[in-house]
Amino acid sequence: MESVKPIKERLSSTKEILNKAENELLNEYGVSSLNELFTRVNISKIVVELERKADSIYRLEERKALIGYLKDRGLNENESNKVADLILHERDLTKEISNIRRARAGRTAEEIIIRALKACNIPCERGGRKINGYRPDVVVPNNRTLKNFPQKAVAIAVKRTLRERWAEDIDIFKFPHGKFVLLTPDPDFNEGKVKDMISRGMKHVYIPDELYDESPFVKEYPQIKKLSSLPFDIKEVLENS
Repeated sequence: MESVKPIKERLSSTKEILNKAENELLNEYGVSSLNELFTRVNISKIVVELERKADSIYRLEERKALIGYLKDRGLNENESNKVADLILHERDLTKEISNIRRARAGRTAEEIIIRALKACNIPCERGGRKINGYRPDVVVPNNRTLKNFPQKAVAIAVKRTLRERWAEDIDIFKFPHGKFVLLTPDPDFNEGKVKDMISRGMKHVYIPDELYDESPFVKEYPQIKKLSSLPFDIKEVLENS
């Protein structure tokens, strides 16, 4: 029997999906580039919208890929649609899909922050190998500077939601200018979570502006900042280093 193409190989790459999301966003605002968009809308709003679009596009591709896989395994069109809907509704029926989504969500979150910062004329790249036992998700301006001149660099950890293992990123604050970014307006964000994060060593936490504005308690915690202030804080580090 001819081998069936795995689901993972049927999906567009992270960058391809993000490119689609970016193009949709640019078309909606009637601009030609992220750089132009950032002159009109702050980074927080754009990052949140870009993540939502990328997630929506991925879910559509995920369903299409799963249906194609099932058809290649011998199911007809109607059966494939029904089984795909069942699998995607009952997530514990397919560990593979869950793992693929989690890995892609993490990589997409990194790419979104990288694109957003570059559109703000901030040089940056994905974190390379571990430094002092920890690999940042995003590094400004580059990995070599962070390794050799940590005072002149910014290390960033990115989490899409707080349901992910955020505590593993406390080590981001081993770096002189470590920053933690929450990418989405996570409903799990509350004052108890903030107290827990701070008590365990979180120092500079950036959250979407809309989440900040909807959470009045955050004003009591200087460690929590609006995501829109991230580019300004990074530029201040670069200018003063």
